[in-house]
Amino acid sequence: MIRKQFCVFALGGLLALTVTSASADDSALLDVLVKKGILTQKEADKLQAEVSKEPAPQPQGLESRLKIGDWVQELDLYGDMRFREYYQTYSVQLPPDHSGHFDKNIQRQRLRFRLRLDATFKLADNFFGGVELGTSDNRDGTTTNATYTSGFDNYNIYISRAFVGWAPIDGLTFVVGKQNNPFYTTELNWASDVGPTGLVERIDFHALFGWGAMGEPAGYSKEGKTPPPAPAPSVNPLELSLIAGQFIFFNNNADSNVSFNKTDAYMFETQLLTRVRLFGGALMIVEAPAVQIWNEAGLGPTGVLANGRPNPATVPTPNGAIGTLNNSAPFPITTRDEFYLQGPGDINFKIAGIPISIYWDLAYNVWGPERFNEVYGPLFSRVTYHGTTPVFSNPAHPSLQDYFGWMVGVRLGQNKKAGDLSLLVDYRQLGIAAADPNINTNDFNLSYFNAAGWRVSLAYNITDFAVFAVTGWFANNLTRNLYGGFATTPSLFPIANANSSQVIAVDLALRF
Repeated sequence: MIRKQFCVFALGGLLALTVTSASADDSALLDVLVKKGILTQKEADKLQAEVSKEPAPQPQGLESRLKIGDWVQELDLYGDMRFREYYQTYSVQLPPDHSGHFDKNIQRQRLRFRLRLDATFKLADNFFGGVELGTSDNRDGTTTNATYTSGFDNYNIYISRAFVGWAPIDGLTFVVGKQNNPFYTTELNWASDVGPTGLVERIDFHALFGWGAMGEPAGYSKEGKTPPPAPAPSVNPLELSLIAGQFIFFNNNADSNVSFNKTDAYMFETQLLTRVRLFGGALMIVEAPAVQIWNEAGLGPTGVLANGRPNPATVPTPNGAIGTLNNSAPFPITTRDEFYLQGPGDINFKIAGIPISIYWDLAYNVWGPERFNEVYGPLFSRVTYHGTTPVFSNPAHPSLQDYFGWMVGVRLGQNKKAGDLSLLVDYRQLGIAAADPNINTNDFNLSYFNAAGWRVSLAYNITDFAVFAVTGWFANNLTRNLYGGFATTPSLFPIANANSSQVIAVDLALRF
């Protein structure tokens, strides 16, 4: 009798500790004990009733200490660090004067690092969003690299992403805020770190209309047994997406007495992204033509006085004001005459299991001749010196190469797991009026235009999360020199001031 009562007591405690188990399993165990004569039916019913009254134990893990709203369905935390040795040298476009003090070759070496801390989340009712904190030099919007300075300085961290999106139905998405670049692109037109600020609308027609969708998922058979797994879904042969963005680039003072600086600067871009998969996905072709247009506005002073006049700390010009942007190679004058047709794309396949990507990009400024003459000009093709003062002659007239750019390249391999190796090689040409100078990469030719050259990069995965890479950018000017105007010095922010350049980056990057 004592042994039986002890079994009942122990069994009750065990069932109480496993209250989160399925009630059907508890009942089955009690039925077996009744049949064995260990419990009577009355005792089993009493135990079942007592266990049902026990409150569920509270979780003891991280979820018991981290409190988030019920509407938060998913939260991902991640980040990366990169340490970089960065060397650059270039020869200026102007030939030496006769003073003997002209520095023709400019060199710079920097130790740099990048830290990015990211959080992305999914909310109820199909809302989502993300936040990123990143390093940068002086809030530079084109890069999250920071330069090690002196005296064991501390370094700033900035909000580099803060956006919220809503996907009311499959295939339709809206995003607002400072966000990841929503477009398929290359560094011919966009620096990889740029996060535009504004509104984005995206329609994925293949998801909206169910192109390539499979049938209903398999359920249980009539006998109650699980059927064999359904065959793997077929590859969707066609994906078609329309992406539109309206972005604020510069918020001017509406009360400015300089009329050209009253209007805010906006950028509008629309892209049709097409992916075609052939041979069961073994070959994928991507083409993404885009139209990018800017309104005509000056990039005015960042600060204004009480009477609405521009801050004297900046330098007004007929086209805008100098000293207004924070990127390392700014052209802070105007967004006039910018109407770009772009055509990035790639072809992806494998040979002997090695991923291969052949990629390209195009850029054509419909208003290129006007930008060449009215924004950057007058430009010249010859320079002499009167003492140490340059004298320009032979006016330059725009040709197609001045407002057209292109890139073609190949990437072999990938960098996903330890031991992976990749090689990237591409060549590009970029006319002086072929792209916006404030959003493209500053690695190639130090962001100077009127250039042609190569990029070569070799990357190796030391571990699944650590990659060592060496990248070089090598450029020369196009077939002719351009002098004067905003092309070269003495302009404070010249846009085509490099006759040739070499940039080398040695990186160690880690993900966490």
